[in-house]
Amino acid sequence: MTEPAPPYSKFNILYELYYGFRPNKPTFLPQDYPDLTDKTAIVTGSNTGIGLQVMKLLYSKNCNVLSVVRTKSKGDAARDETIAEFPTSKGSITVIGGCDYLDLTTVKPAGSKIKDIIGDKPLNLIIHNAGLMASVNTATSKQGYEAMFQVNVMGSQLLQHFLDPIFLKKDDDLKRIVWVSSGAHLLGFKEYGINWEDPVFENCSVKERPSASTLYGQSKAANIMQAKAWASKNKEKVEEVGCVSVSCYPGNLRTDLQRDWNGWLRSVVGRSLFWDSIYGAYSELYAAMSPKLTTKDQGAYVVPFGGLRDPREDVKVGLTNGSDLKLWDWVNDKIKEFF
Repeated sequence: MTEPAPPYSKFNILYELYYGFRPNKPTFLPQDYPDLTDKTAIVTGSNTGIGLQVMKLLYSKNCNVLSVVRTKSKGDAARDETIAEFPTSKGSITVIGGCDYLDLTTVKPAGSKIKDIIGDKPLNLIIHNAGLMASVNTATSKQGYEAMFQVNVMGSQLLQHFLDPIFLKKDDDLKRIVWVSSGAHLLGFKEYGINWEDPVFENCSVKERPSASTLYGQSKAANIMQAKAWASKNKEKVEEVGCVSVSCYPGNLRTDLQRDWNGWLRSVVGRSLFWDSIYGAYSELYAAMSPKLTTKDQGAYVVPFGGLRDPREDVKVGLTNGSDLKLWDWVNDKIKEFF
């Protein structure tokens, strides 16, 4: 932490939580998307939920999609479903399986496969969509870290390390990175959303961890910081290439993120309060393609279902006082053994 975090308004938190259930109507829709012939996009976690809808919409616009998933058979099934749904598309879908963020040793092989597949072609869009929202606070990764932080933060930052050399090239006008966050960042820790002493809770017992909602909120606050920190760390290249890096809160949605909720909660609460996953895709693709976003919007926080708002007050300050860079460096120190 670079300096003590400023206070934030509990009223604003309540208002922003309410906004998540009554968001803006989508204004950037498939009919507004450009033709994506010869464009290439990477979408992680694209075999289900929002990621699947994002893949479908991109493919429908003739995009070449690289679907990065944990289980290849599920990725193949999602690919086949998408191709059958859009038989006239001129795009392609290539599945890269075996990328399991709960085990960081699986990320480098996925990065190598992506590099081989893309070759000298431009890489236009990277959507870090894969995520974990656990209902309990006990989940732990193979590396011994709190699972949600490893999956939602460390995994995407590690994959991005392997993508930078093929992405940061001045070879096309469309260059965007979307770091998928959440309104749940409002529930993160008091100091910029992060437990700075031990973000991955490796130095305490599972019983000493806070609630699952606080842990998830921490990981989503970190995603907001990653969007700005990546652009700052690569400032010279980013300006040369014309890339835009933003975070995105897709919305309160019915997806497989709630797969371990109990049946009653998922059925009653999910159906009455949450939106269909296609709306989350509208949010993510606003972040990925809206012409309203420019290089002046590095680190912007996109909200459902398209548009910009400020994150929690202290998190917003953290994007300008170096806290985002400190977090990026901390994560890099943890993942560098997997480079």
